Amino acid sequence: MSSRKLFPRATLAAGTLAAALLLAGCNGNVRSGAPVTANVPQHFDMTLETYKNGQFLLDGALLSPEDLASHFRYLDEQKKLPKTVLLKPSRESGVKDTQLRWFAGLQVTFGFKGYAELDGKLTVVNAQAQPNTKK
Repeated sequence: MSSRKLFPRATLAAGTLAAALLLAGCNGNVRSGAPVTANVPQHFDMTLETYKNGQFLLDGALLSPEDLASHFRYLDEQKKLPKTVLLKPSRESGVKDTQLRWFAGLQVTFGFKGYAELDGKLTVVNAQAQPNTKK
């Protein structure tokens, strides 16, 4: 594929992901919320661990947030997106707000059911895109 076709496609994908992250991050209640009782699966399709400097661990591979988003785009192209994803802290680092925002943005963009282990408790991440109120 020529670079003339690849650049606009990559720019559009990056712009879409950035918009989703901004919309998910606009909600100040990303971490706070009422307790919710949910059916928690026995097995998650994908497990992500947090790492230092806002990075993630996936199956032993260290990924930047952008690399993780690229991986999800690849899974989407292959029609192999996970249905349930768990975000949990690693031994090296706890879950940071920026990582939780990225996770929420990925959830909005790719439509999986997200769970996060926050302060030792399993929490449903209920990220939703904010409707555009500007006219």
